[in-house]
Amino acid sequence: MKVYTFNADHNTPVELLYSLRSERRDAFFQQFIDRSPWQEVKKIQDCDVAIFPHKAFHPENLQRNDLCFAAVQTAKAYNKPIIVDAASDSDAPLDLPSAQVLRFGIYSTLQKPYETERPYWFSQNTYQDLSSLPIHPPQQPVVGFCGTTGSEGKWFKIGRALPLAISKKLLSQGKSAKPLDMRVKKGMSHSLRAKCLDILAKDPRIIDLFDVTNQLRDYYNPANSNRQLLEQKFVNNMGDCLYNLCVRANGNYTSRFYMTLIAGRIPLVLDTDCVFPWEEKVHMVKVPAHALDRIGDFVIQHFESFSDRALVEMQQENREVYQKYMAPHKFIPNFVEAAVDRTLAPLSV
Repeated sequence: MKVYTFNADHNTPVELLYSLRSERRDAFFQQFIDRSPWQEVKKIQDCDVAIFPHKAFHPENLQRNDLCFAAVQTAKAYNKPIIVDAASDSDAPLDLPSAQVLRFGIYSTLQKPYETERPYWFSQNTYQDLSSLPIHPPQQPVVGFCGTTGSEGKWFKIGRALPLAISKKLLSQGKSAKPLDMRVKKGMSHSLRAKCLDILAKDPRIIDLFDVTNQLRDYYNPANSNRQLLEQKFVNNMGDCLYNLCVRANGNYTSRFYMTLIAGRIPLVLDTDCVFPWEEKVHMVKVPAHALDRIGDFVIQHFESFSDRALVEMQQENREVYQKYMAPHKFIPNFVEAAVDRTLAPLSV
């Protein structure tokens, strides 16, 4: 596979290029790096595929990198397939129909044919800790959750120039924001998590294991030690649960969905028009957002519908799905192959 990278620098954040820029990468990507037969070429006309070497949206301020449009036009002029990594909390439209675009948080009703929902990837340590959790026959419908309920919402960053009270009211998926845009209307803030937790905690049929981390710094805080602390808390929380609550946060996706699969547990998903890669292979409890008040009923119905053996098999199969399809050494080569052979269906459908 010959790859053109538009002169990617040595520390490119685009994971698809890690086999070509392999220094200081987390060991989780090592299998992809070791197995990749890719070769970088200096001229786009010599490549099989071009990969834009930057994130299309800055991971912190979500500002769009408009250089991706020029790169796509260049690839189109040479009739070369091109991949753009736009995986971030931003759900802003990216009109690149001649590219293959990776996203986080695609809305199912708004998904474009050229968009693919990318699995979320973790560090090797977190992956090993999660994948080594034992799977036991479930005795009770135990629902776990570890995370924050205290964010102001995904549009809050663009309101930093406004007074705090106004920002929260207008830009935090509240009633005032809903008429503005379809994505805002469908967007949900962390308050959804709090509501789910409250309903489940009050349901006497369910055993809840909730670790709300509002007193800690945000998961995306630049301090890596803080991220490691939170991921270890996630691991500890999942150890004794059968289901794990997965509710969107700043973007219309939840990294907990993937952590739950690695752990060999069953995602309890509040569906906010989400796209789930390989959904037909995943065992999950999916609760429509309009049925949030009945989330406990969905859990009990699922738990009582299957034997202990069947529930154990579901957990094992969820772990296998992640390992076979979503881990980077599996996902990246398959996605790139599909991008090169433009007659193949996108991986997310």
